[in-house]
Amino acid sequence: MNFKNIAFICFILFISSCTNKYLAPLINKNISSEKDINKSKIIKIYAGDSLYSISKREGVSIRSIIEINNLKPPFKLYEGEELIIGISKIHIVEPGNTLWDIAKCYKVSVINIRRLNNLKFKDKIYKGKKLFIPINNKNINLECDNISKKVKKLNNKKKQLRNKDEKKNKVSINTTYLWPVKGKIISKYGLLAKGLKNDGVNISANKGDPVFAVQSGKIVYAGNEIQAFGNLILIKHLDNNTSAYAHLQKIKVKKGQIVKKGEIIASVGNSGKVSSPQLHFEVRDINGPLDPLKFLP
Repeated sequence: MNFKNIAFICFILFISSCTNKYLAPLINKNISSEKDINKSKIIKIYAGDSLYSISKREGVSIRSIIEINNLKPPFKLYEGEELIIGISKIHIVEPGNTLWDIAKCYKVSVINIRRLNNLKFKDKIYKGKKLFIPINNKNINLECDNISKKVKKLNNKKKQLRNKDEKKNKVSINTTYLWPVKGKIISKYGLLAKGLKNDGVNISANKGDPVFAVQSGKIVYAGNEIQAFGNLILIKHLDNNTSAYAHLQKIKVKKGQIVKKGEIIASVGNSGKVSSPQLHFEVRDINGPLDPLKFLP
């Protein structure tokens, strides 16, 4: 037998071994209303009773007995004296109820509900099942009808707030980027003819027109090692997106340089595999290319 088992047995013997020589409990005189009394009952202490045996017999927690009767350590009981016992609440399971939702509503632990109803960890609860709910000072006047409706209403409210935040963030993103160049879109993002795909947009402009940084950030690449793109600039922004500017005529920034939103970083050209002056512009996150038009005003 290990130490924990010995300690538990000692505790049980301590509170139950004697019968009629315990300190009489002080009945709580601070019950606030007749409504509280209607949800409680008075019982007599019998020979051999202990807080543990009474809690099991009445279906309430030891702590609730102590608190509602204002008992003080060492919690001794007298045979024939009286105790106030909160009547166990009964919750009828509704569709969609979970033990977690029920416990949260009644301000008790899932463990205590399982213990009081002899539920094992793998046991499921079904519609119409009656569950005894432990009484405590926090839930003595609490009613938790229609938990499913309350949970659904709360989830709907959270969803509305989340959608509102997403909409707000989307608006914020759409208004935070600038157009990189003035011109006409000649190729949009997405699938093209013959199974080809454009990872950005191509904007036609005059050769030498200024190219602007769409948002503040750091130049992480400025060069022409990728032949198809010609002269290319990549900027990493504070939102962790990266913007790309290709087919440039002249690059006016260097790798590692910090640029501000609207700052001129290059001029339009036709370097790389294009014939006419244009800017190929992309926006990427950690998962890959995004539709730039969703970020541009």
